[in-house]
Amino acid sequence: MPDKMGKEDFESVACNLCGSVEYRVKFQPWVDEYDPQKVLSASGGIRGTQQIVICKQCGLEFVNPRLKSGLVVAAYSSAEDELYTQAGAGRLATFQRSLKLIERYSSPPGRLLDVGCASGFFVQAAGQAGWQAEGVEPSRWFANYGREKLGVTIFPGTLREAKFPDAAFKVITVWDVLEHVPDPLAELREIYRILEPGGVLLVNYPNAGSLLARLAGRNWWFYLSVHLYYFTPRTIAGMLNRAGFEVKAHRRHIQVLPLGHLIKVASIYLGKIAELMFRVTRALHLSELKLPYYASQANIIAVKSSEQVTP
Repeated sequence: MPDKMGKEDFESVACNLCGSVEYRVKFQPWVDEYDPQKVLSASGGIRGTQQIVICKQCGLEFVNPRLKSGLVVAAYSSAEDELYTQAGAGRLATFQRSLKLIERYSSPPGRLLDVGCASGFFVQAAGQAGWQAEGVEPSRWFANYGREKLGVTIFPGTLREAKFPDAAFKVITVWDVLEHVPDPLAELREIYRILEPGGVLLVNYPNAGSLLARLAGRNWWFYLSVHLYYFTPRTIAGMLNRAGFEVKAHRRHIQVLPLGHLIKVASIYLGKIAELMFRVTRALHLSELKLPYYASQANIIAVKSSEQVTP
């Protein structure tokens, strides 16, 4: 990421779902000066730096103009995030619960891939449940953490760089990833290629169409500089259909994380108030208290259709 960003670092893009270049502006950026190194920070990014638009033809919500794709990929390749790994026990518990949803449609044994697996907690949970599980992760730091600390198999790089063979996996999961990638439709088409016929795909995403998102408006906690797309149930289903998938289920995503970790994440929005809250919870020995919560994220389950993928 450059120390300073100019117009040459940005690009205007067409709608990734329908290809239209006609859009209306939903939110203008309200922050003019910020640290370029934090724009794509793995720890959460910055609020208020983006112009968010909505496609007039299909309704897809995305950032436009945005940082060039090469800068985005390079930033994720060098990302580090100790805050994420500190909540490992809670993430593992969340993923163990989430496996139950997947296994309504497909059960082990079989080969499972987690795309954008971060440090590999879902890969670990799936392996413990009997899957032949592995991950792919562009961040070298995350990939090394997973291989060294968790003992899981992670390819360090992008999905295309991994060059998996056709129909290699029975199940593929994409947790909090699709909203980050410059070309989500291409990512889904690559997933389609490497998923076996009838194979199951789970996508987890922040639901911009949720009641919480609508009530929060521009202050919605997922409007962050690390995100390039903001899906609703209709637009994510449309993108999955266009990539060749048949949607089977859609539900709220419930996470389980330590109270102390949640307060640290909330510091992006609460500032010094969050610091005080963290001190109080630590003094009361409540920092590790695991809490289930809903933050407007959703899971969508789809299967690989035998129909021809739309170009």
